[in-house]
Amino acid sequence: MARRLLSVRLWFIACGCLPLGLAGLLAFGTQPISAVPRAQAATIVSPADITTPTPTPLVTPAPAVPANPDPAMDATRVYTVQPGDTLLTVALEIGVNVEEMACLLAPDFTWDQPLVIGDRLALPPASVRCHTVQSGETLASIAAFYGVAPETIYAVEWNQLGDQFLPDAPLAPDLHLRIPTSPTGVTAVEHAPQQSDSPQAFLPWMLTQAVDTSPLVAFAVGGPGGETAAATARQAAVPANWPYGSGHFVWPVYGWLTQGYRFDHRAIDVAANLGTPVTAADRGVVLRAGWNDQGYGLFVIIDHNIDYITLYAHLSEVFVAEGQVVAQGQLLGKVGSTGNSTGPHLHFEIRDFGRLTNPLELLDR
Repeated sequence: MARRLLSVRLWFIACGCLPLGLAGLLAFGTQPISAVPRAQAATIVSPADITTPTPTPLVTPAPAVPANPDPAMDATRVYTVQPGDTLLTVALEIGVNVEEMACLLAPDFTWDQPLVIGDRLALPPASVRCHTVQSGETLASIAAFYGVAPETIYAVEWNQLGDQFLPDAPLAPDLHLRIPTSPTGVTAVEHAPQQSDSPQAFLPWMLTQAVDTSPLVAFAVGGPGGETAAATARQAAVPANWPYGSGHFVWPVYGWLTQGYRFDHRAIDVAANLGTPVTAADRGVVLRAGWNDQGYGLFVIIDHNIDYITLYAHLSEVFVAEGQVVAQGQLLGKVGSTGNSTGPHLHFEIRDFGRLTNPLELLDR
């Protein structure tokens, strides 16, 4: 009997839970079901919507150029003072007058100041003049003398003329100034020197030459008539080791005069075939023989010990040594095109008391 009552109770409980379960399912079905969100649909892009980005241009920095470059400076030519250098030896190496050395050192340079080994001297261009101020001179008077504007001299930074432009104020005496002037062009010699005594002698001389002789030979320097009997006699009158020159200069090479003497080219240039012999213009002692890095290339300098010095530049070969005594007409080297040269020629200088002078006024005709 008890077992039957237990079965009836279980049946009632089951019947009561069934409606509750169905009600729960119905209530749960009405709620939204949380699910993983769906991926968004891909956006379709047409070719017209695609743009090509413009590349950023590559900017190359321009080299720094001074707004107003100093006309009295030449960065390409620098000389470093060596042990044993003097004002004269440096002037010979770089091709300036001794009195112009002040304009390589300082505006207030005095002649009792020594050179300092290792100092780098910036050489001004050939068109720049060196002026030493005299008592009472002004910027305006100096500018008028050289035919330039006072502002041009004042603008040269090397001159150190102060912050105020005072063209009429007296300048300190013995001040050294760089004066920029207009450079002259390279000009050929207007009239080639005649080697014969007169125009009438040209035809007879040509008739004595070989058939293939060029008529230009008659107009060459150092050619027929260049070596006189007097020059030969001078050589015979002195001992072989005599170190002093005669003061009479003969042509050192046979060729054609292509450049004369002017303030920015204080020498003469004689064009000649490569390898043409170059000889001493007068007796003396070899002061320098070898390479020069200031534009001369292979060169020879002779001290004639009578206040004259001669220089022979752009050689292809050198046959003498420093300290050697050479006679007038002795072989020094051969014509070349070394250093700053545009073709085979001899660059020839004569100095008188250290000052560059016109060789055409001293060479025998």
